[in-house]
Amino acid sequence: MEFPPDRPWAKLSPRHAPSTWHPLTDHCHDVAAVFQALLSLPTIRHRLATLAGRETLPEGWAARLTVLAFLHDFGKANRRFQERRGGHIEEAVPLVLTDLCVDAGLDALDAWASGPEESIRMLGTILAHHGQVPELSESCAERWLKAWAAGDDYQPLAVVAGLVDEARRSWPEAFAAGVEPLPSGAPFWHQVLGLLQLADWLGSDDAADAFPFSEAGGPDRRGFASERARALLRRVGFDVAPFRASPTTPDFSAVSPYRPSEIQRAVGEAPGPIVVMESETGSGKTEAALYRFARLFMAGRVDGLYLALPTRVAASQMVSRVQQAVERMFPDPAARPVVVRALPGDAGADGVGLRRLPGFEVEWNDNPDEAERRRRWAAEGPKRFLAAPIAVGTIDQALLGAVRVRHAQMRSASLSRSLLVVDEVHASDVYMTQLLRNLLAQHLGGGGEALLLSATLGAEARTGLMLGHVVSRQELKRRRPSYEEASAAPYPCVAVVKDGRIDLRRYSSRRTEDGDAEKRVTVLPSPSIADPDAVAMMALEAARAGARVLVIRNTVRDAIATRRALEAAAPGDPVQFTVNGVPTLHHGRFARDDRRRLDAEIERHLGREAPRKGGLVVVGTQTLEISLDCDADLLITDLAPVDVLLQRIGRLHRHRRDRPGGFERPLCHVLMPADFEPALATVRRERMTGPHGFGSVYDDLLALEATRALIGFGAEWRIPTMNRRLVEDAIHTDRRKLLEERLAAIDPRWRDVAERRAGEESAHAGAAAACRIDWQCPVTEFRADEQAATRLGGRDLDLSFDPPRRGPFGTPVTRLVVPAHLNPENAFQATDLEATEDGFSFRLGSTRFRYGGFGLQRV
Repeated sequence: MEFPPDRPWAKLSPRHAPSTWHPLTDHCHDVAAVFQALLSLPTIRHRLATLAGRETLPEGWAARLTVLAFLHDFGKANRRFQERRGGHIEEAVPLVLTDLCVDAGLDALDAWASGPEESIRMLGTILAHHGQVPELSESCAERWLKAWAAGDDYQPLAVVAGLVDEARRSWPEAFAAGVEPLPSGAPFWHQVLGLLQLADWLGSDDAADAFPFSEAGGPDRRGFASERARALLRRVGFDVAPFRASPTTPDFSAVSPYRPSEIQRAVGEAPGPIVVMESETGSGKTEAALYRFARLFMAGRVDGLYLALPTRVAASQMVSRVQQAVERMFPDPAARPVVVRALPGDAGADGVGLRRLPGFEVEWNDNPDEAERRRRWAAEGPKRFLAAPIAVGTIDQALLGAVRVRHAQMRSASLSRSLLVVDEVHASDVYMTQLLRNLLAQHLGGGGEALLLSATLGAEARTGLMLGHVVSRQELKRRRPSYEEASAAPYPCVAVVKDGRIDLRRYSSRRTEDGDAEKRVTVLPSPSIADPDAVAMMALEAARAGARVLVIRNTVRDAIATRRALEAAAPGDPVQFTVNGVPTLHHGRFARDDRRRLDAEIERHLGREAPRKGGLVVVGTQTLEISLDCDADLLITDLAPVDVLLQRIGRLHRHRRDRPGGFERPLCHVLMPADFEPALATVRRERMTGPHGFGSVYDDLLALEATRALIGFGAEWRIPTMNRRLVEDAIHTDRRKLLEERLAAIDPRWRDVAERRAGEESAHAGAAAACRIDWQCPVTEFRADEQAATRLGGRDLDLSFDPPRRGPFGTPVTRLVVPAHLNPENAFQATDLEATEDGFSFRLGSTRFRYGGFGLQRV
């Protein structure tokens, strides 16, 4: 309808000429219809009921919550909004806190709450549908009283009363006598708010196939909106009933062509709601997670999957594996859920990329039709990622549902329907571990399902993650396993919670056809950590003997030095790793498209199906130890904490195959420092540093020293038999205390190391507590903080290049991430761009960078 309106409006569309408008009552029906459709989904309804402490959600409650969704925009009736002079959130506060609520008819809702304070919180919650709670104070109410003044031309309170009357006519059961008050528990209302935010987001979509603006003489809006809401949830994949047309109990072949191991089968069939799978690298944890999802999905216990990886790189590598499994699980393309690559700035769906346009528009690379665009809806914005039926991204996207940012509750509510799989779980990052525990508290408290995957999870961390949502901190400390208990725990294992306690059971992680379940790895120390020429020659000699060699350095600096030494020692030798003929290495400072080419090339040479023709040397950093399918004949690695070292060893003799002569048994050379003196010398400074990542990349010197002691003058590690003891020897509190006392008796600075570590952990735990959502506090006390982050540290700079620059492998580079520590001036714009022989260079502030075959380097 053309502007100006003849009755209260909710939305304008200046995109159309002349401007059009959408009636307030009709928009309220649109949002209420989506909310009601959400509540009709069994999984969503069950999650909400569980948070209320009920088996099922009473119909009267569902009707009342739908009415609250209908009334979410009652603040738009205020005079300032209708005159296009103000907003509608804070302006609504007078109707919540003053007697104006009677004239507006909102007092009819008082009986829905258990008391006056709960009534205020109930209305305050629906006013937070844009992600921020208004200030519910007398001063705020007084400030906006005039916005509700009546006049001959317009009576705003009567408009609100009319909305209440419309709600009464549409949902009479909500106003019926005998319905008990709505629950008062804060977690319940956080979930309600999240669902309302999602409903408002979808209900505000004015596209032709969603909720277009009303036309004069159009159909009854309530019936129209109800039909559209149900159809829209199906089209965007939130209603997954079409994918579950013939529910069955799938077997492992639904997600993988290989036979399952004992532990993979156990993970799929374990009781929930939280399961932990611990097994060595290469044992098929991802496939076990997909098998569990398949079973839970077909049983109706979850409606989606979010696979959370530790890094963007790992997530990007995982997407294709998940896509292949989904194609097996849903062979009919017409009834197959979309797989979203949930990476901001690099999002996609089913392998197709997109780019963001000004405003909220996006452009898909394949120019899909409208039906396909709808199917990919969840990929078109980071806040929607968790609403996808299947998504692969970083742990950060999940954690944003547990920190105090706008629309956090929408993320949390969307995630509640999915199996949350967290890969590469460990306890070294106290800040993220605390946030994960907070996320699990709401997710599991609402009956959600979670699966945690780890190669090296310590017993103390396992206890906190599995029980932290149901027992107090004091009780967690009391239940902390002793070193003897922790080191005696079975491995590989599946852990579940049974009768309030953790039940661990050992299962074999090897398939029958893989042969011996134990890998005997010879671990030898080498003094060459500071000599890249010696490291290069060690790798080169092995490669010339036919071995596939992985060289993993802790820092990009050392990796590049080693790669340069290799090139200098054997220029043009075919055993050197190249991409498109360009000598290169593997680390995290490559453009995204180039990184994908690197990953593909690594797996082409070192993956399960790679041909075994001649030797090869691949140099890289920690990126080689995460998610890539690498199978090396020989491993050369810097010293790292034992849990990381075991992760790296997982790339050594990963698959059963014939090995070149001299490399039939797995051998790992660990490059050792003479001591940790450089890092110890900085322990009392603000920032601890040291060469080779000791004190910076890996700041836990006690864990490093414990690992060095485990290696000694050489050792044989039986994998996975010894994994549990090796990890607990290095990270368990009791063992660390003994090591600290022994070292401090020789050098008092080791006491400083321990105290520094304890202080940092306490500070990080405090920082996590400061930015997390307290699910037990009322929604009305929620205050969004856009500075809240899922990781500590500076923010990386995501540069964009228009026009694109030519990359080292011939691929156009449109985006390039500059790590925060390389950009101390916080410059935000690249200047002085120049082409180079193998890429390009640019300047950030006063620092010049070069991007080429060795990745991003600061000149």
